[in-house]
Amino acid sequence: MAKLMSKKTREIVQTTAFLVLLALFIVFYIVYPLITMPDLTARADRDRFEEAEFTLENDPSFFIDLGLSPDTFSILTNDNLSLAALYFHPDPAIYDSVRGTVILLNDASSDRNSLAAYLTPLMDSGLAVVLYDQRATGQSNGIYHFGGDYEGEDLAEVIIRLNFIERLYHPVIVVGFGLGGDALLNAEREEVRIDYGIAVNPYLTTTNWIETLRKEHGILGIPLSNMVYFWWYQKLSGYPYPRSGPDDIPPLETGTLLLLGDDRLESDEASALVEISSPEILTVAPVPENPEEQVRLIINKIYSLL
Repeated sequence: MAKLMSKKTREIVQTTAFLVLLALFIVFYIVYPLITMPDLTARADRDRFEEAEFTLENDPSFFIDLGLSPDTFSILTNDNLSLAALYFHPDPAIYDSVRGTVILLNDASSDRNSLAAYLTPLMDSGLAVVLYDQRATGQSNGIYHFGGDYEGEDLAEVIIRLNFIERLYHPVIVVGFGLGGDALLNAEREEVRIDYGIAVNPYLTTTNWIETLRKEHGILGIPLSNMVYFWWYQKLSGYPYPRSGPDDIPPLETGTLLLLGDDRLESDEASALVEISSPEILTVAPVPENPEEQVRLIINKIYSLL
């Protein structure tokens, strides 16, 4: 009888252990990613997009309050999202012709308003400046960010539109921050009308993008976390591309200044890009921690290209 009870006890313990492990697997590999991935990769106000009456307007009032007079225009992306864009002219009373075009791309965690400090110095130098809220930010449509791939296609569409309406003046210089930097790097590999790019703290690969967001938001690092979180991101967002790593980075063929924080200068991704890109094409430098110094550095670099 004792042996029989012992056998039943072992079976109960084994069954209980299996159920506990199954429950933990479901929690950490299904429930937890389902909850956390939208918070990492979607816009903060994504719930509003489910409301039938919700619409976005390309409202330039923030810049008008700063004494600026931008022209508004919209860009329709390849997947039928509307991007809210603004075009800033240099003063025609001072400049008979435009000296070039600067396109500024915000990070996924901000919007075009965050780049206002660049406008006056650039316009006062005879440059036209284009701002637009990247997909899933600000006043542009879209719920999910796409690791710089779709964002790069969006940038190409903006350049095509500017060229079509004869408002694309060379040199064309693109400055991208965070995911905007990834959009720039992806676009300039295909879009020959970009003359120079400045990428500030891009992620360079989707693996690094997801992993960086995970760490910044304090999301658990479970076994096989890169694969698991990316898989759920694909399911939730419809992202069609495979996960990329340092070995998947293609070289650059357009002059580019890569500005990186100290924690990214020696990363595998940065090292891989430097190794495969010509030193005449790619320059890597630390990005100043002080925002005002960062603005001065970027503006001075743009001036040097004119």
